[in-house]
Amino acid sequence: MCVVDACFVIDWSRWRRRDLLWEVFSTGFVPEPVLREVSTPAPLRVLREWMAAGRLTVYPSSRELEDEAVSLVLEMRRDPRVPRIDPPEALCVVVARRIGAAVLSENRGILRAFQLAGERLAPAVVWNSLRLLAYLYSRGLAAASSFADLLEEYTSDARRAFSQREVAAVAREFGVG
Repeated sequence: MCVVDACFVIDWSRWRRRDLLWEVFSTGFVPEPVLREVSTPAPLRVLREWMAAGRLTVYPSSRELEDEAVSLVLEMRRDPRVPRIDPPEALCVVVARRIGAAVLSENRGILRAFQLAGERLAPAVVWNSLRLLAYLYSRGLAAASSFADLLEEYTSDARRAFSQREVAAVAREFGVG
């Protein structure tokens, strides 16, 4: 299972092979406040397609979930090493913790928080597109002549750049370098 945030959906919707997401995850959720953040036609169309196919479901918001997300935001703001996390991204983590899912996000704050305090966010895990691409390639789910070629295809379509340092670290971690 996965929980998607707006920045992930916006980027991933541009990639020609975006449905490979469902080779990794059997189902996904998008919290209501995150859904409200997506306002451009292409990502909205992709969200509708995934919902119509039964792959993605809207996760209803509640006061309790939103309070927990705000608490997480405030907790992470106390650590100067963690970039800003907004409530919708924190809500994705809260939902993922409750259902034991992966958070898919490009938000640097959420990614950094997971690196620094993964045990605090458990059982949720946080992946960005780069990690998901490395996983797809390492499992043979995304055909390409090399991981670099797959990454070039994605970055060209999604107009998303990753630092060389991050690419090298993720490639080593997944054994795709």
